[in-house]
Amino acid sequence: MKTAPGDFATALQGHRYLLGDKSVIAMQSGEVIRVRELDQSEPYPLGPAKEVHAAWLKPEPMKYFKGEVPR
Repeated sequence: MKTAPGDFATALQGHRYLLGDKSVIAMQSGEVIRVRELDQSEPYPLGPAKEVHAAWLKPEPMKYFKGEVPR
């Protein structure tokens, strides 16, 4: 998520974020986006989609191919 003085927050599609205390994945990029809750205890871990403002999201660490972790 990027922010700059005078800019709106922007979320990126496919990235993980915290929305409150819930882990979510961004289904699109932008300022107002659809996210789906991640619940690894369920056989289908994606919950229903909801629309949120990117400013409400906090980036979560993710592991990429071969275990690389972005900074």
